[in-house]
Amino acid sequence: MVTSTEDARLLFTRWLEDASLLRIRFRNSALIFEGAGVLQSFDMSVLSLGGETWQLVVPVSGATFAFSDPREAAAASIRAAESARYEFGLALDLANGDRLALMEMKVADAEPASEESD
Repeated sequence: MVTSTEDARLLFTRWLEDASLLRIRFRNSALIFEGAGVLQSFDMSVLSLGGETWQLVVPVSGATFAFSDPREAAAASIRAAESARYEFGLALDLANGDRLALMEMKVADAEPASEESD
């Protein structure tokens, strides 16, 4: 679903403030990059993404944004598999034809504290 620049900015702000773990896929005619990392900084002209041993800076001026929710996938098997791993995602079609996909990874729930019996 195509989304507005303002909605993308709100999502970037949330990811930055929460230090959300993202699955990152960047693709152009010469390169395919995949990794897990966080959004380190952004303005609506540049995103800076990074992991333990890498950093990726992507110019996003003129990009179009598409929001995706794995719970809305048409095929049940895809919906189940993707919903178990990801909260939602944002694809950026960049002005130069490159594509950046960011998917917020689900965080495993903390185990509930056990109750002690008297």
